[in-house]
Amino acid sequence: MSTNSEREQQIELISHAALARDNGEREAYIKQACAGDPVLQNEVKARIFLFEKTASYHAASSTQPLDNSDATRQEATTQLFSDAATIGLSEEEQSALLIEPNIGAYKILRVLGQGGMGIVYLAQRDDEQYRKKVAIKVIRIGFENDFAIKRFRNERQILASLDHPNIAKLLDGGATPDGRPYFVMEYIEGKPITEYADTHRLSTIERLKLFRKVCSAVHYAHQNLVIHRDLKPSNILVTDDGIPKLLDFGIAKLLNPELADHPLEATIAAVRLMTPEYASPEQVKGEPITTASDIYSLGVLLYQLLTGHRPYRFQTRTPENLALVICQQNPEKPSTAVKRTESVSLSDGMEVEITPEAVSKARDGNLEKLRKRLAGDIDNIVLMAMRKEPERRYASVDQFANDIRRHLENLPVIARQDTLWYRASKFMGRNKAAMLAAALILLTLIGGIITTTIQKRKAERRFNDVRQLANSFLFEFHDAIADLPGATPARELVVKRALEYLDSLAQEAESDDTLQRELATAYQKVGDVQGNPTIGNLGDMEGALASFKKSLAIREKLLAKNSDHQDDRRAVAALDNRIGSVLHWKGDLKSAIEYHQKAIAIEEGLLSANPNDQEAARNLWINYTRAAYAQAQAGDIKGGLVLLNKASSINEKLVANDPTNPDARRDMAQNQIAIGDALGESGDPDGAIEAFGKALKIYQQLAKENPHNVDYQTGVVGAYTSLGEANEIKKNFTAALENYRIAKKLCETLVNADPQNTQYLYGSASILAKIGIVQTTTEPQAALHTFDQAKIILEKISSSDKANMFGRAELSLVLKESGLLMAKQGDENGALANCNQAREFAEALADANPSNAELRAFRASSYAYLGNAYAALAAAKNTPPDRQLERWQAARLWLHKAFEIYDAIKKEGIWTPPDHGTVEIAAQDLARCDAAIAKLQTAN
Repeated sequence: MSTNSEREQQIELISHAALARDNGEREAYIKQACAGDPVLQNEVKARIFLFEKTASYHAASSTQPLDNSDATRQEATTQLFSDAATIGLSEEEQSALLIEPNIGAYKILRVLGQGGMGIVYLAQRDDEQYRKKVAIKVIRIGFENDFAIKRFRNERQILASLDHPNIAKLLDGGATPDGRPYFVMEYIEGKPITEYADTHRLSTIERLKLFRKVCSAVHYAHQNLVIHRDLKPSNILVTDDGIPKLLDFGIAKLLNPELADHPLEATIAAVRLMTPEYASPEQVKGEPITTASDIYSLGVLLYQLLTGHRPYRFQTRTPENLALVICQQNPEKPSTAVKRTESVSLSDGMEVEITPEAVSKARDGNLEKLRKRLAGDIDNIVLMAMRKEPERRYASVDQFANDIRRHLENLPVIARQDTLWYRASKFMGRNKAAMLAAALILLTLIGGIITTTIQKRKAERRFNDVRQLANSFLFEFHDAIADLPGATPARELVVKRALEYLDSLAQEAESDDTLQRELATAYQKVGDVQGNPTIGNLGDMEGALASFKKSLAIREKLLAKNSDHQDDRRAVAALDNRIGSVLHWKGDLKSAIEYHQKAIAIEEGLLSANPNDQEAARNLWINYTRAAYAQAQAGDIKGGLVLLNKASSINEKLVANDPTNPDARRDMAQNQIAIGDALGESGDPDGAIEAFGKALKIYQQLAKENPHNVDYQTGVVGAYTSLGEANEIKKNFTAALENYRIAKKLCETLVNADPQNTQYLYGSASILAKIGIVQTTTEPQAALHTFDQAKIILEKISSSDKANMFGRAELSLVLKESGLLMAKQGDENGALANCNQAREFAEALADANPSNAELRAFRASSYAYLGNAYAALAAAKNTPPDRQLERWQAARLWLHKAFEIYDAIKKEGIWTPPDHGTVEIAAQDLARCDAAIAKLQTAN
C-alpha cells in the first residue's frame, strides 16, 4: 500500500501530465494513468480543476506568478467550494466514493453530488427508530485541512441558527470515524426554481408570488446576520407542493464573525466567493460584501425567472470579460429581453435555443401579453435590484419583496418614478368599481330629478362607496406612499381627506354597531399616523389627540350598551394608553397619568376576571411602565418606582409561566432599564447600575442563545449605554467611557450589517455624542474629533430624512456641546457657528410643536449654550476690554432668554426639567454675566 506522500506525488505527476494535453485527450489519459482506480481518477480531476480555478482567479486579481503554496491552495479550495463544481461521476466512480456504508445512524444510499471540498449523500435512517431520507454532507477525503474543516463547521453552525420554512433544515451533525465532520440536512426532492416554474408553466404573477417566498427566506437570513452570497437557481429547489427551499450556505458570510464557532483566517479575505453569472459588481471587484449583494443576486434570479434569459451575455469566460460585463454593462429591460433569441449551453454540453415563443408559452401565453405584463413596474423593480451601486438598490430584501407585493396589489412601487398621474392610475386601477359608483353619484346629484326609490338606493350606494373610499385612503393609499421620500405633505392630505369621509359616515350610521367599531378603529389608525409618539408619525399631536378621543367616544358608547364586550374594553384601555402617551409628549403629565391610570384599571379588571389572560397581563405591564415614566418625569420618582415594581411582578409571573419565552425575558430586561432610569433620576446611581447590570445579563444571555437576533444585540447596546450614563452621574468617567466604547463597538457591528438602518446609525451617533461629552472633561481635543464623527453620521440622517425629529435633536446637542468646547479653547468662529446652528435646529423643533414643554426646554438649552459660549469667549485672557463687554452682553442676552423659558415651564407646573436645578443654574449664569458687565462698566 502506498503512503500518503507517495499518493500525493502520484496525483501531482498525473495531474501535470494531463494538464499538458488537450481537453479532448485528457479524459482518456487520466483513465489510463490511474489504471482503473476510480477514487484516484476523481482526486486527479479535482486537482486539475483546483489548478485551473486558482490560475484564473489569480489572473483576475494579480499579475504575480502563480503561487502553489499551501495558503494559495487553501484559497483555491474555497473557490472550489463556492462554485460547487460537480465533476461527472460514473456509477463505478460513485460506488468507489462510498467509503463507509453508514454515517452515524444513517445508511448511505447513493451520491447526490460533490463540490470542491464536500460530498453530499442521500441517506436513510438505519436504527429502526423511524424511516426518513436525508442529505448528508461530509468533507471529501484529502481535504481535511484546518481551513476546510473550519469553513465546513461554520456552514453547519449557520444552518443550526436558521429556522425558516423556506430554508433547508439542519437535522444532525457529527464526525466520521476518521475524523471528517459531517452534517445531516433535510432532503429536498425538488427542481431548481427556474426549471420548476417552466415545467409547471407558471404565469408571471405565480412566479412573482413564488419569488416572494424566496425573499422571505433571504430576509430571515439577513435578520440573523447571514449573507448567502451564492443565490442561484440550483441553490433554490421547489418541491412538488410548490414550496421553495434555500440550500447551500457553504460560502455564506456571517456579518458578525465573532458569532461563528470557528472564525476563518484573514487569508481568505482576498478570495472572491461567487458564481459569476449571479455575482454582484462588488463581488467581482473584490469589495466588501453586504446584504446588498444578495439583493443584486435576487434581481438576477428574478430576471431569469421572468424572462427565461440571464441578464448578461459573456463573449468569453475570462475574469477580465466577466468583470467588464458585470460592472459596466447595463442589462436590457426584462420586457425587451423576452423578444431575444439566443443559444445557451446546458451543463451536459448540449446547445438549446431560447425563443420568444417558447418563453411566452411557458408563462403568459403569448409574447405581447408577456411583454406588457413586464413593462413598467416589473422592469423598474428588477433593474433597481440590479443597480451597479449597492446603495442605490433596495435597502433590504424585505423592501424588495414589498415592492413586488405593491405591484401585485396594483399599488404604486418605489422603483417607479413618482408622478401624480402614476399614482392616480394605480388608485383607479384598484378601485374601478368605486370610481364608477362615484361618477354615478355625481350624475345623480346633477340630474336632480329621480324617484324616491332610486334616491334611497343611490344614497345607500353612496354610503357604501364613501365608506370604501375612506378605508382606501387610510389603509391603501397612505400605506403605499408612507415610505417614499418627501411623502409627509401627501400623508397629511390623505389623513385630512380620510377624516372628512369618516366624520360624514359617523353622522349617518350611529345605530350600526359594526360600522361604529369600524369607525373607531379607523379614527385610531388616523391618530397613530398623526402623532402616536411610540411609532413613526407626522408630528401632529393635536390632531392625534382629537382622533383618539373620537375613537374613545365611540368605544365608550358601545361599551355602555354592552359592558361585557371584551374587545371594546381592551380597545378603550388601548385608547386611554395612547391618549396618555400623547399628553405625556405634549408635557401635560398630570392628565397623562390620569389616562394611564384609567387604562390600568381596565386591564387589572380583565386580568382579575381571567388570571390566565396573557394579553391583559402584558398590556397591564406596558401601562404600568408608561405611567411610571410619566410620574417620574413629573417629579414623583417614588410613585414611578412603585408602578415599575408592580410591572416587575407581572413580568416575573409571565416568565415563570413560560421560562423559555424570549419575549417575556426581554420585557424583564426592559423593566430593569426603566427601574435603573428612575433610580438614576432619584440620585441613586449605584441602584441604577445594579438594575442596568441585571438588564445587561438578561440581554447577553438572550443574545447568546439567539446569536443572530439583532433585537437582543440592540438590547445589549442599550444596557451598556445606560451603564455609561449611570457611571457618568457618579463622575466615574473611566468606567463611563469603557461602557460607551463597548456599546459603540457593538452598535458598529449592527450598522455594518444593515448600513441603511437609520435607527442603528442614530444609535451609533448618540453613543459618540455621549463619549464626546465625557471627553470634554478628560480629553478635550479628543472630544472635538468624536463630535465631528457624530456630526457626519447625524448630518447624513438629517439630509436623508428631514422629518426625523430625534436625529435633528441629537445633531443640535452635538453642535452645542462642540461649540461650547471650541469657545473654551478660543475658537470664536467655530464656537459661534456650531452654537447658532444648534439654536436654529432647536427653534425649528419647538416652533413645530409649540405645546411640547420638553422641546421648549430644548430651545432654552440651546440659548444657554450659546450664552455660555459667549461668556467663555469673554473670559479669555487675551480678549480686550471692549470686546469683553460686548461678549458678556451677548452672553446675558441669550442666558436671559433661556432663564425666561425655564422659569415659565417651572411656574406652569406641567413639567419638571430632568435636571431639577436647571432654573437655578440658569439664574446663576445670568448673575455671573451681570457681575462681569457691572465690573467692566465701572472700570470704564
